[in-house]
Amino acid sequence: MDIKDHVSEKLIETVYENLSKKLDKKYHYHNLIHTKRVISSAINIGSHYNLSDSGWKILLTSCLLHDYGFLYSHIDHEEKGSEIAKSILPSYGFNDNHIKSVQKLILITKVDAKPTNLLESIIRDSDLEYLGSNEFKSISENLKKEWIDCGVVADDSNFYDAQLKFLNAHNFYTDYMNKECKANKEANINYAEMMNKS
Repeated sequence: MDIKDHVSEKLIETVYENLSKKLDKKYHYHNLIHTKRVISSAINIGSHYNLSDSGWKILLTSCLLHDYGFLYSHIDHEEKGSEIAKSILPSYGFNDNHIKSVQKLILITKVDAKPTNLLESIIRDSDLEYLGSNEFKSISENLKKEWIDCGVVADDSNFYDAQLKFLNAHNFYTDYMNKECKANKEANINYAEMMNKS
């Protein structure tokens, strides 16, 4: 499956182009590469569940737009992305109910939000899929650079401390991710512990 099976090609091109050309270069992690990875992860996770065409459209549109607010700022970017979705999606044939569903999925990617249904669980797990992946080390280094450049943390030590706390508190929400990524996530926690002590 491809995102183009469920989402307007024009919308995809517009978002990809803006993330590629207009996004501040300090976003080493929250960028087009991350957005594409989240879409790919959602397709992978969602394929293990019986989603309707409407469900796929809402899920993949939400993945496409979930970090679009970074074009304006990393602060409250989910709320900004939700506002953007409300303003642009009517042009792509979305009705009010579908737009509200997309907005809810964007907001569920906030760090302290808790999913209450399958689509929310899938986008939440897709957004943080790297925590249970083999590419955790390289991806977390990009996040570290971004956080330091954005003033979220002061230095490497602050980052590794925050990362370990986040990993230990994190849960995947879909059965698929809990099963498939358990071993990798445990290995990544061990790595994070080592980096935090160094």
